[in-house]
Amino acid sequence: MYSIAVLNCVIKGYHDFQIRIPTWVSLRVEREYSNTRDQHACLIWMPSLVEIPEDKHVEVTDVKRYFTIQDIAGLPVGRVPRYLAAGFRQILDSERAAVTCRTTGEPCQSFPPWPHHLEPGGGVVIPCDFFVEGITSETTAKLFSSILKTAINEMPEKCDIEIKINDNVNLKIVLFSIRYLI
Repeated sequence: MYSIAVLNCVIKGYHDFQIRIPTWVSLRVEREYSNTRDQHACLIWMPSLVEIPEDKHVEVTDVKRYFTIQDIAGLPVGRVPRYLAAGFRQILDSERAAVTCRTTGEPCQSFPPWPHHLEPGGGVVIPCDFFVEGITSETTAKLFSSILKTAINEMPEKCDIEIKINDNVNLKIVLFSIRYLI
């Protein structure tokens, strides 16, 4: 089995969802069929309560509003950045892999290379890494990495995004690691 890590990204749309996510939670990425402005849009979802260990259900995720895991379980928490979503959408449509996400920090004002928080596309973001998982062949891993490279190449923020393809059986990076530089 192979996986692809897309590192140094962000979750967009915090202003719409306002959900703080613990870093130990694996979030799922799914197509957003109801988005009429972006046909490639993908939402990021908290897992359902049955997918979360019971001892974590009462963990407070937002002290200010006193939200716990059980309050936010099963809810959408944000969106994949536009150009990256187009790549993930192709992968999800192929039904040959799943896409997940893990936060790497707290919600914060967007930071370089992402748009300034006062510019279009800016605002509060959540730093994260994305993972394409369940890839069964090296050929499919290469195809999906090509799709993602094309999508990332369209992004103004491409300079900090890194792609790694991993062979999960042998626990090593097998094909390449790419860090885009302007």
